[in-house]
Formats: sequence, C-alpha cells, structure tokens
Amino acid sequence: SFNLDLSISPKRFKKGMGNINYKVFVNGKFAVLRRPPLGPIPPGANDMKREHSVMSALSRSNKLVPNSLILCEDNQIIGKPFHIIEFKSGETIDGDTLPNKWNNPKTAKHLSKILIKLLVDIHSINPKSIGLDNLGKPEGFLDRQLEGWYLRGCIAQNNEPTKIMKELYNFLKNDKSPNENDHVILHNDFKLDNIMVRTSKYNNQPEPSAILDWDQATRGHPLYDLATLLSYWTEKHDNDSMKLLKQMPSMQNGFLNRKQALNLYSKLSGKDIQDFNWIYALSLLKLGVVFQQLYAQFLRGTVNDKKYKYFGVIAEASFERGLLIARKEKHI
Repeated sequence: SFNLDLSISPKRFKKGMGNINYKVFVNGKFAVLRRPPLGPIPPGANDMKREHSVMSALSRSNKLVPNSLILCEDNQIIGKPFHIIEFKSGETIDGDTLPNKWNNPKTAKHLSKILIKLLVDIHSINPKSIGLDNLGKPEGFLDRQLEGWYLRGCIAQNNEPTKIMKELYNFLKNDKSPNENDHVILHNDFKLDNIMVRTSKYNNQPEPSAILDWDQATRGHPLYDLATLLSYWTEKHDNDSMKLLKQMPSMQNGFLNRKQALNLYSKLSGKDIQDFNWIYALSLLKLGVVFQQLYAQFLRGTVNDKKYKYFGVIAEASFERGLLIARKEKHI
C-alpha cells in the first residue's frame, strides 16, 4: 500500500516543457509524482503506462534509471494517468552554458563523453532479459518515424507545410531507408537535460545520478537515439539560426564535436555507423517538427514565454540542415 503524506506539501519541479513532476512524501520517504501536461494529449504522447513499464524493468539492470513504484490509470484521481517514481538526488544542466562550478574545458569534455557512454550502456541491454522484448514495433521503425513526424509537422502548420520541410521529407522518402536488423531499447529523447548529475566525491567532476523521461521509450535502430542526441548538439560553425537552439552546452571549449561523439559511440558500442547520415537527417526533421509544435502553442497563446517566438526560425533551420545532410552537401 502507498500512503501519500500531505502534511508535507507537494512541490512542483519547475524545469521541463512536457510532463509535470511533483516531489511528494510517500511511505516515509520522498518520491516523484509524474503526470502528463495540462490540456489535450496527442495520441501516443506523454504515455505514463509505457514509462512505468519501461522504468520498472530497466531499473533492475541500470541503477541510473529510477524505479517506477506505482501506476494509476484512473483519470478520476487527478484528471490524468500518473505514476510515482523513486526520487533521485542531483541536478540537471539546461541550456547552452555550464554551471560556474563546472564551467571549464576539462569538465565539458568529461560531460560529453558521459553522454555517449550512457547511451552505449542503454543500447547494450538485452530487451528480452528484462521483459521488454514486446516493447514497441521495431520492424519498419524508421519509415514510421518519417511518416509520423511529417504528419505531425503538417498538423502543426495547419496542413500547409513549408517548402523546406516537404523537400526534406520527399528526399528521405525517395532515398532507401537503412536496414533495421539491430533492435535496441531506445530512450527516444536522450539529451543532457534528461540526465541528472551530482558532484563526485572523488574528483569534484559531475557524475550521473539518474536518467529521466522515458515516456517515449521504444525499440528500434540504435543510431536513432544517437542522431536525436546529436541533433541538439550545436557547434560554433553552425549558422546563427541553429545556435538559437541552446539545448546543450556543446559549444563550450572542450566539449566533443559531433564527429568525435559519433566516432566514440562507434568505438564503445562496436556498431556500424555507415547509415548515420539518413538517420541524422530524419532526426533533424523530427527536431524541426518538435519546435514547430511548440511554436504553434506560442501562436495560439497557450504559452507566452518569449523564447518560443524564435522556435519557428529554429524549425526551418533544422529542416534546412537536415536536407543538406541528406544530400551529403554538409558533413555532420
């Protein structure tokens, strides 16, 4: 049984643009109550049941994944399904700058390597060994991603997609998608701000304490997770519109560049990266659509954060970069 102690007031975590998280006191210790955002939820999004299943299974083999303790699918309780997960201490690093205590080239390099190593660890888990061999539909995963994200992009633009988004979609559609023989567990939104870190007691460097946000997890091509991560990984030579992304401190001195990150993943995982370009271009289509969806919220007035007004520019820049990558006119 679970006893939610309301004598200690639930405290909402402020960060994030999606699911809503509260620090609560359950059975004599802190935990996290996690629920979808307010308002209508797109089909397949913010899936608490999926996240509960994945986290409760993965936590048995990867200590950085918090255990999901209980799932409630009764909408009459708080209006949406929710689950309660194990509380992990630490902090997240948001935006394009490092906290002052870690703002140096050595730490930047260390953090960028941690990201790749954590991803390799996730992809090394045998889904069947933890009961996740029925997670998702890995066959035809990449083609479904292409069609699904293009459709979402059309919806976000009131069925009037921009020229550059259509060009990227059509190029990928007409180019043969990579073979999919290696089906791994995918986080599906793996980036730095979904990793909690804390200061190591051995060297004062950040060390991972938790991997968060598993509501999009599935099985599929391992390079899709890597491509998603690198779509957020801006560099100093990127154009000004892409630099507006400001999702990770990847332009800080010392941080690995995208090519180095790709090669490190290949070295540590032993996986073939010859098909990366197509998948990376697909991830840039996805990134553009995500920012289109957020920009649409800004235009509707459902959010009023000033940073959202640039999201339409980021979306177009992402499509443009994706097309250049797909045509091999620009290197990663």
